[in-house]
Amino acid sequence: LLYGRSASLAVQNGPQGLVTLAAYREGGTLAGVIVAAIAPAALVGLGAGALGYPAFGLFLGALSLAVALITLPIWRRPVLPGAAPSLAGLAGAGALRLLALALVNSLPVALTSTLFLFFVEDRLHLPGKAGLLLTLFFISAGISVPFWLRLRGRIGAKATLLIAMPLAIACFAGSAFLAQGDLVAFAVICAASGAALGADTVLLPAMFSVALTRAGLQASLAFGIWAFAGKLGLALAAFAVMPILEWNGFLPGQANSAQALTALTLAYAVVPCVLKLGAMAMVLRLKDADG
Repeated sequence: LLYGRSASLAVQNGPQGLVTLAAYREGGTLAGVIVAAIAPAALVGLGAGALGYPAFGLFLGALSLAVALITLPIWRRPVLPGAAPSLAGLAGAGALRLLALALVNSLPVALTSTLFLFFVEDRLHLPGKAGLLLTLFFISAGISVPFWLRLRGRIGAKATLLIAMPLAIACFAGSAFLAQGDLVAFAVICAASGAALGADTVLLPAMFSVALTRAGLQASLAFGIWAFAGKLGLALAAFAVMPILEWNGFLPGQANSAQALTALTLAYAVVPCVLKLGAMAMVLRLKDADG
């Protein structure tokens, strides 16, 4: 519903207003991920017990109530009328092509997200470092949002994506050549890949919202399909790679053979490169009309 209300929540009526709203919305989402990652440890440092999770639950409950009260006025804004989306309407607006792009583009991140802990601990042998590296990834994604937003204002969303996507591919490829214990190198890769994710996170939903608004389509159901595409990518990634790793003898937290670790490296670093190249090809086919 939050995504579906984009047109009515944007301060300016037009693509720029929708992109600005997307930047704040996705930046807030990334900030929430970072808070969720560091809050339990911070609460333990303040004296909370049981690894900080009981206090974390109370903190999230209180934060949710506070946010509900603070943001209540935005939900009182009138909803902009629009036609109910249909396949023909989505296709005519160019939204179906963006939905397909969202699904394909979600697969590389879904693969690396599914295998991140295994890659850090079993392939790189960096036990206990996954949380720190993941936090670095999301912090980098968050702080990159203003940069991508400014770049989009200068060269357009399509051209900006065609800069961010090769950066992501370079990060995936670089991961394949890391040796055990390469903490600094992988930290750099996490920071760079997080920055690349920032572009996808902001620009693709904004482009989708612009396409729907221009076509006069109601956005709530369409963004429900958009969210489904992202979740489907995560499910497909787990469905595809976990049996393959098991078939190659990979066991998390155990001594693994060279074949098992090679399969893990291919699934984490090489396959995402191929999928991202497919997403880039789809971006190249998008119209230059900018979101």
